[in-house]
Amino acid sequence: MRMRKIEMNARNISFIVIIIVCILALSYGIYYQIFGKRQKELKVPEPPKQIQDIAFEDLFDNKLNLQNYETAEYVNKLDVTKDIIYTSYTLNEIYEGKYEIQANIPMINIRHDKTIAMDRELLAIFYDKMGSIIENSKKEGTPKTIYTVDYTAYLNENILSLVIKANLKEGEKAQRTIIKTYTYNISTNEQINLSDLLEIKKINTNDVETQIKQTVEQAKKEADNLETMGYQVYKRDLKSDIYKAENVDNYFLGPNGSIYIIYAYGNTNFTTECDIIFIK
Repeated sequence: MRMRKIEMNARNISFIVIIIVCILALSYGIYYQIFGKRQKELKVPEPPKQIQDIAFEDLFDNKLNLQNYETAEYVNKLDVTKDIIYTSYTLNEIYEGKYEIQANIPMINIRHDKTIAMDRELLAIFYDKMGSIIENSKKEGTPKTIYTVDYTAYLNENILSLVIKANLKEGEKAQRTIIKTYTYNISTNEQINLSDLLEIKKINTNDVETQIKQTVEQAKKEADNLETMGYQVYKRDLKSDIYKAENVDNYFLGPNGSIYIIYAYGNTNFTTECDIIFIK
């Protein structure tokens, strides 16, 4: 009799525990449906990326980006069906053991002698190299070449900027990064130099040269540290006149009207080293 009573008590306790667990589970479900869902709905979105958080490499989207500017329909185009910057030629091709090419070649679609000259120049730099790679692949013993070309373009009011970047690896030679920029006033049909941009943005030239110096000095210091560890590095000459603002020839007006100054040492050397000076 006593054993039966103990068994009954144990069974009752088990029932009570099960009921409590069910109530807790039901309560949690109701709480989540009401409050959890509301918290999810009221979650504050992450703030947008600031310009300086966008890596230079990430800018190359192979398209024209309009910045606070809705249209440029008044521009006299070479091809009225295309935008004022568009991809004129695309190639994505692998020839096993010979070459790998992934190229997007842009075109400045403005009917003017100066822009037509720019198009000829960029084709001579980027398109003709692609053609020579394909032609050389027919020769016996030609080393494998890897070649990529991408670009980005920005229209800030009446200022059009185009930036083209190529990576080139030929056989055992060191890889090169080649960058070319064009900045053009679509209203006056004139190329814009860096001093014009600084004047438009009301930025002091001496401040820019100070920023250039600081950036390049820091890059040199990091390169020197790597050299002491046995790495081969590109050697910057801090006394060179290329670091004077008046001699800067690679620059563009980018996202939200920010100025980028580019020292692409691979333009004339076998290196991927670049110094990018960002001026907001």
